[in-house]
Amino acid sequence: MNETSPPRRSVGRPRKSGDAAVPDRDLSQTVRKAVSVLQAVSAGEGGSTLTDIARALDVSTTVCHRLLATLDHEQLVEREPSTGRYRLGMRFVELARRAQRQHPISLSTINLMHQLSQETDDVILLMVENRGEALCVDRVEGRAPVIVAGSQIGSRLPLHCGGAPFAILAFSDDAFIDEVLSRPLTKATPRTTIDPTAIRQRIADTRARGFSIGDEDLFEYVVAVGAPIFGAGGHMLGAISVGGIKPRYDATRVLEIGARLRDAAAALSASLREKSSLEGVG
Repeated sequence: MNETSPPRRSVGRPRKSGDAAVPDRDLSQTVRKAVSVLQAVSAGEGGSTLTDIARALDVSTTVCHRLLATLDHEQLVEREPSTGRYRLGMRFVELARRAQRQHPISLSTINLMHQLSQETDDVILLMVENRGEALCVDRVEGRAPVIVAGSQIGSRLPLHCGGAPFAILAFSDDAFIDEVLSRPLTKATPRTTIDPTAIRQRIADTRARGFSIGDEDLFEYVVAVGAPIFGAGGHMLGAISVGGIKPRYDATRVLEIGARLRDAAAALSASLREKSSLEGVG
């Protein structure tokens, strides 16, 4: 492994209390219905009608209307008077920004993300593992003539492809890797690798390099490199990636940016570990 990478024994994915299955008896069915309503509302590009939502959830329009009225009162959904369609409320924008600011890795990486964007002119993404997927929690736009739309804040992506997602997988503990590779894997593009043996070899190569390379395996015509960020105890906090359109990434540039990203992520990880150590002393 590259000397800038943490020792393998310290690489791990901390288990969260939310990872374990929670018995239905301990869950509020009303809250679950409300969440289902929000998901149904968000699925409609131009909003969804009461009838559409009730049909999607297989509930009566009376029950659905009561839930929507409550969510509307809390500004979590809005009803367009002219069409009667519901859409997500603007309070979600506020809540999303708060969630982003409260996540420890977002606060720690924002300066590095802007610095890398200035250096490369490409899109910088920050992702964390969440329920077996890569969740994009921050994005900094580049200045390249063609900007990759790709992953946006809130996007959920598979871990077996891409830049940051694969970096998360490659530097996780072996038990988590086994868990991910035991599931059915799907192709995001024709270049996505779904054979577990081939993925394990790619993981070994990624660990040796210290950064991942996603070459059109998550989005066509897009290349990205990713590197892990570690916190106290060597636990992975997430991964950061640099990506752009294929013509901007020949083999030489991929390795140059990958090495720069790897070293920057390693320096940030060391800083986070030192900060955690000092806070523990204090």
